[in-house]
Amino acid sequence: KVDGFDEVVIIKYGFISDTTISNLAFFDGSEWHTPNTPLLKGTKRAELLDSGFLKEKTIKLKDLKKYKKVAMLNAIIGFYEVGG
Repeated sequence: KVDGFDEVVIIKYGFISDTTISNLAFFDGSEWHTPNTPLLKGTKRAELLDSGFLKEKTIKLKDLKKYKKVAMLNAIIGFYEVGG
């Protein structure tokens, strides 16, 4: 935990990437999107993309205000809706 925060979101060249331990997903009210610029294409991310649950999308820092929910995902935690 750093200054009251549990996790760090990595932004590379203005594009949302991952956290230090997971891939990310963002819900716009109808679909879950995952950044198409991950540092690591995780196995849970790949599984959810293959199933059609997630859709890849370019997501910039300024785009975050469009999203209603955020989730962290990896092989250990599965799909975890933050604050949900």
